[in-house]
Amino acid sequence: MASPTPELETDEPGKVAARVLVVDDEPSSRRLLRHALQHVGFEVETCASGAEALAILHRELVDLLVLDFEMPQMDGAELCARVRADSRPELADLPIILLTGHAGESEEVRCLQAGANDFVTKPVSVAVLEARLQTQLRLRSLRAELQVRNEELERWQHEQEADLEAARVTQQAIVPTRPPVIAGWDIASVFEPLIQVGGDMFGWRELPGNRWLLWLADATGHGASAALYTTLAALLFQHAAARSSSAAEILRLVNEEFSTVFRRGAFMSACCLVVHEDGVVTYAGAGHPPLLIWHSASGTETIPSTGTLLGIGASLTITETRCQLAPGDCVLVYSDGLYSLKLADDARFTPDDLAASTAGATQSAAAFLAELRVQMAAKSDGGPFTDDVCAIALCWSGGSGGVLL
Repeated sequence: MASPTPELETDEPGKVAARVLVVDDEPSSRRLLRHALQHVGFEVETCASGAEALAILHRELVDLLVLDFEMPQMDGAELCARVRADSRPELADLPIILLTGHAGESEEVRCLQAGANDFVTKPVSVAVLEARLQTQLRLRSLRAELQVRNEELERWQHEQEADLEAARVTQQAIVPTRPPVIAGWDIASVFEPLIQVGGDMFGWRELPGNRWLLWLADATGHGASAALYTTLAALLFQHAAARSSSAAEILRLVNEEFSTVFRRGAFMSACCLVVHEDGVVTYAGAGHPPLLIWHSASGTETIPSTGTLLGIGASLTITETRCQLAPGDCVLVYSDGLYSLKLADDARFTPDDLAASTAGATQSAAAFLAELRVQMAAKSDGGPFTDDVCAIALCWSGGSGGVLL
């Protein structure tokens, strides 16, 4: 076996010459190729057989492999196949150029089917061979760079997934796991973020005078940033509810603090519902979908939001609506994700499609929500929701009334 040649100097200081292993059973061809490739700046090692080449490659890797297609015992095709089948990726992916003495399409196909990266016909043109070798070096460098970037992307993805998981755990920790127990009321909720973490959030707080506050907010976006918005929203609503029992005033207080923090750099729709034990509800909304009430005796009522999105300005002009429910009436508070479906004719759902549902005829809040979603799905094109789904249904089972005050 020929001994390795010493490391060659290149035009670029500090750059090591690429190492080429030439495999050819003809001594004269090996000498000519060694001399020609060394002359153009490669470090060259030669051997006379496929078995010898495999022994060298398993002992030390080279940068490029140039081998004759026609050799006794193990020809170029078999050697190429063995290299490609090696368990070590750095060897299996070694750039290989086959030298063939036959020109023509069938010979070219045989070279490529053998696993070669390229081929050069004999008699070998040194300029052509050098160009093919340099091309393979550039391609290998690009592949290595791509692999590094893919590994960096994979690390970034793992970090993002870890951040999202931490945000998901944080968000789930502040999402109410069960509704409050309020005499005369049956309450159910659904909370389904589009991804691990969503921009929707809701919460409860007991108020003086046997009343409860339900608030629901929908922040811009999804992911970790949305989780931060919703976490802040939870804190702001809790602080505001400690200062006021009015749905409208609570929204004004939340908007004031939210605007101070973000200075018009973020926006959020929100609503408040104050629930009384006698079946009265008081509603106020800021840029939020309307409150829907299914009256068992008179049909569906829509109560719109009167305020703008939270975060647009420090002041918020908003009014609230008070309504007395009758036994069997149901109230729906929700984010726009509940109707983020497409109709069968490719049009978008609206709150009116929710209001047109007959789900209010059911006997419980959980059944109300389930029936509502069934009816929505039946009207849709079969596609999934495209936004976070958050909704709370409240059904009143006692008391009297039904008159808007």
